[in-house]
Amino acid sequence: MNMHSVKIVALGTIGVLATTTSTLAQFNTNPIHLTQATSFTCGPHLKTYVVRSLDNRAGTGIRCVKFSEGGAGGASIPRLAWYGEGAWGGCTYRHLGHAFYEGRILVGSASDFHGNGECTNNNFPRNLTVRQTTPDWTVIQVTGAWNEEWRLVSSTSYRPLPRPQTCGGYFDQYRVSDLGGGRPGAGLRCMLKVGQANTTWFGNGNWNGNTYSHLGTRGNNGYGAGDICGNGFGPSCNNFGYSSLTFTPTPGGFKVTGAWSEQWRR
Repeated sequence: MNMHSVKIVALGTIGVLATTTSTLAQFNTNPIHLTQATSFTCGPHLKTYVVRSLDNRAGTGIRCVKFSEGGAGGASIPRLAWYGEGAWGGCTYRHLGHAFYEGRILVGSASDFHGNGECTNNNFPRNLTVRQTTPDWTVIQVTGAWNEEWRLVSSTSYRPLPRPQTCGGYFDQYRVSDLGGGRPGAGLRCMLKVGQANTTWFGNGNWNGNTYSHLGTRGNNGYGAGDICGNGFGPSCNNFGYSSLTFTPTPGGFKVTGAWSEQWRR
């Protein structure tokens, strides 16, 4: 495993944006239809949360959360990153987010996936306030542009949405191949641009016919990722600790080495 420090240069900043994107849903003509629920967990490498609305909207959803090492006063490392999906009022959504301390306030940003049948297509640049309401992060409230409460569970009755094939316009999207060219497979990488660019991503695909999904972000010593091992996300169930992944910029993408050997291209 290559434990060298990460070579990636963050292109984004934490500066206050002058405007925010409207949070009104844009509806797709072919929405995803949820099917019968089944027992779901994000797997052992991420925390599984169920979500409910604080303003009594009907809906269901899950959050797969990866905690990082960001602390009060440090704005370059997230405290947590998450992948979320579900439905509000029958309207399906899928998003990716992360939150950074600004002083002692945990400020979150998130972006919706779009193009896979999701109803929503919104962007949330630094307009989420993330707060743990219990000392051990078993309950999290997200307010501001959202009004949600997340509760930690070991598993829940939930049927995941179909696997995404595209990220949508709020992400830097990459297609993935084996860096050496000898391993059959391909994949999708959706890198967040809001909050701090080149920090948090969602990926899925297959290597040698084995499907996977993962959530990655940055720690104090570099990048790491954890597989989402739940139903519908793929059987691969690995963890890649912080500093195990090295990103090297290339024309139009990155080489990702260390625990992985991947070429990301736009």
